[in-house]
Amino acid sequence: MRGIEIVWLSKTDLTNLNSGEGESNFIDVKKFKKNGVEYPYVSGQAMRYYIKEAIRRNLDENEFMCIPDDKGETCRNIKNCIGCDLFGFMKPEKDVGARTRVSPVKVSPAIGLLPFDENSTVDFLTRRYRGGEKAEGDIVNVEIGVNIYKVGVAIDVKRVGGEEKIENGTIKVDYCVNNEERKNRISKVIESLRYLSDYSKQARLLTDFTPDFIIIAFQDIYSHRLQKTIDLKGNTINVDLLKVILEDVSEYSPKIFVGLVPNFFENEEDVKKLFEDLNIEVKAPHEAIKDALSYLGEINL
Repeated sequence: MRGIEIVWLSKTDLTNLNSGEGESNFIDVKKFKKNGVEYPYVSGQAMRYYIKEAIRRNLDENEFMCIPDDKGETCRNIKNCIGCDLFGFMKPEKDVGARTRVSPVKVSPAIGLLPFDENSTVDFLTRRYRGGEKAEGDIVNVEIGVNIYKVGVAIDVKRVGGEEKIENGTIKVDYCVNNEERKNRISKVIESLRYLSDYSKQARLLTDFTPDFIIIAFQDIYSHRLQKTIDLKGNTINVDLLKVILEDVSEYSPKIFVGLVPNFFENEEDVKKLFEDLNIEVKAPHEAIKDALSYLGEINL
């Protein structure tokens, strides 16, 4: 197995998952434009942070994941540190430039699929403080909205737990941990998707950002093709596109897992029929993730 590709959708409540530059009294939502229409997004850097923190929260007592120092630098010990292994690092070094590790875990920005203007409002937040004879405060405007976000994760399985070395003109991976530990680290990435929680503004804008629809593909060829499966208009997914991409990815993916919450798509029956025709069982998202973890435990890396 060379790669694990994951793509999912998550429907949020009224919130602000990732703020833009804003102003002193205005906190906006990060947005991009498509055909002149603004949509919200959560940066890839923020998504990496959410996944890393979900992993950190659920480490066993004997597992280690370092915390960056005041310069943002990590320990760079991929044998002992799960974080440095999975998410890479860069360490500037005199006379040689920098020592880098490219992250085996790739994460996409979370892209909002519904227009921002039609699904948002501005909330008025009062920053209160006590001074003098009475309580005073400042008014801050906060952009918030509901949306459906598409997110993707790719795991370069061959590079987890090892470093690439050039030997006799070819590239080989020199592993510093055994296959069981490599599986353990990969499983933590997949499992973390059930427990994402450390997004911004949660003290007063609590929401859930875990998958409502998820596809997990175990691939014999490393590819990001699965990221093209989802094209959503309103609450209706493009079944024709979904079919074409899945048929393509299935040629080099011995196992695909799918999870879906009830009544998420308007054309839910068409979606389920497609997966049935492709011999892919549709379960609840948490069941699909647990089945993927069980499959990972049984196969050879």
